[in-house]
Amino acid sequence: MKRILFILIAVMVFLAGCNSPFIFGNEEAEPRIPSAFSAYTVPPNFVPQALLVTAIGDSLSQGVGDEKNIGGYVGRLTQEMREWPGVQGAVVENTAKRGRRSDQLLAMFQQGELTGPVAQADYVVMTIGGNDVMRIVKRDLFSLTVEAFKDELILYENRYRTIFSSIRSINPTVPVIVLGIYNPFSLITRDVKEFEEIIAEYNSSMQEVAETDPQACFVPVNDLFMGNDNLVYHTDFFHPNSKGYDLMAERIFERMEECGFSFQE
Repeated sequence: MKRILFILIAVMVFLAGCNSPFIFGNEEAEPRIPSAFSAYTVPPNFVPQALLVTAIGDSLSQGVGDEKNIGGYVGRLTQEMREWPGVQGAVVENTAKRGRRSDQLLAMFQQGELTGPVAQADYVVMTIGGNDVMRIVKRDLFSLTVEAFKDELILYENRYRTIFSSIRSINPTVPVIVLGIYNPFSLITRDVKEFEEIIAEYNSSMQEVAETDPQACFVPVNDLFMGNDNLVYHTDFFHPNSKGYDLMAERIFERMEECGFSFQE
């Protein structure tokens, strides 16, 4: 009994000599000292990614006339993308075809031919409209009227809006880069004021549609192909040559920066 009592007294003396790290009773603990480290957010390009660029539309997106065989403005665009921070590669799914009009492109959407390429795309680039205008030129070659182009513009604009809606139904957030059309007849003469006005109206309509979409960026190119002082035309005097595609790619990069489409952002 004396031994047990001695042990209890020894334990009590020991505990009385220890300082508890906890504070009991009514006294409040001192506030925690904030961490010296600020919050850190992992940048979006921390993990390298491969980009897929889907090209749709006509011969300009196909790259017809590019003597260097780089792939027109689309090939130049993807070359630049491969140098972006956080990008380990960029590949092209090019569905564009020479001579394609807006009604034919719309039919491809309606038939589901572009569902896969658009759904998987990180960027969509599109040129369409030049062949719609040229169809009127070929049809009414000896009796061209401004009214014929304006009548076609109404139909074209409806198809263009539906093409945009089709893209968004497949991929609601993909950035879409759309290029305007240019006047190849400026290579022959700059005196056809009416035709310049027609091209301007088509471009204005395309730009208006693109600007209603926060993830779309319109790229004007008509001024790049006014005449051939800069030697931008292919030998067919209709499509751009390599230099023409260089200028188109430079313009696209400028507009992408303005639209906030650069990957590093």
